[in-house]
Amino acid sequence: MLRLVDSVGTAIANQTTVPPAGTPKTPLTVVAGAAALRPPWASRFALLHPKAYLGLHGVVGLGLAAACVWVFFAIADAFSEHGPMVRLDMAVAAGLQSHGNERGESIFTFVSLLGGQVLAVLLVIAALVLLARRDWRHLVMIAVTAGGGALLNLALKSAFHRARPSFAAEFPVTSSSFPSGHAMDSLIGYGLLAYWLGSRFPRTQRSINAVVVALVALIGFARIYLGVHYLSDVIAGYSAGFIWLMVSITGYRFAESRRVGPSGKDE
Repeated sequence: MLRLVDSVGTAIANQTTVPPAGTPKTPLTVVAGAAALRPPWASRFALLHPKAYLGLHGVVGLGLAAACVWVFFAIADAFSEHGPMVRLDMAVAAGLQSHGNERGESIFTFVSLLGGQVLAVLLVIAALVLLARRDWRHLVMIAVTAGGGALLNLALKSAFHRARPSFAAEFPVTSSSFPSGHAMDSLIGYGLLAYWLGSRFPRTQRSINAVVVALVALIGFARIYLGVHYLSDVIAGYSAGFIWLMVSITGYRFAESRRVGPSGKDE
């Protein structure tokens, strides 16, 4: 995850060679010209107005995440009730329910807590530590990333109003099914923690990322196993969560480099 952000930001930002005027357009020169394009956070507007750019960066990021889920839902909705996506949702849900048992339900109920109450406690503890250390920029980062993700999920659930699977009746769930809040929140929350830990302990970065990927995948599977979400709910939650996490991390890196925020002077 950390490597992905580095490759997107560093490789593009460091590429400044532009083919000279009059150079014939070949596939290589087209690729070189595309690579020379600066990312938004290296634009003139971002350099001259860092605070305004950060606000726009966040707004556009929320829009992109919402649009991704909207397109996903539109594609699913375009199929009939017997379309491939609906059939896959139903087949996976029915298969897991038919092979489920009380022991599995107990195990995955605990796993599900890791994407809900346990994650919330971890984020609160992290916020209190940052508050005690007066690390305002990281504190703002965790509030914007986790809080923004939660608000985005709430807005998407309110917009789509997809009913829960019939198996969810035995659990105390009242919100809409699409997208999965646990899948989205766990990817955002644990992804952010993995990014910070990977930055602090680069030698263990791969191990940290592997553990987080496995944990987030297990949480998503638990929601399907318990019958409170369809497979497409979980995939949509991952998609929106990943986009918002990338937007938050690139925004944070920009704030760090430009010293924008309460921990540094705005140039």
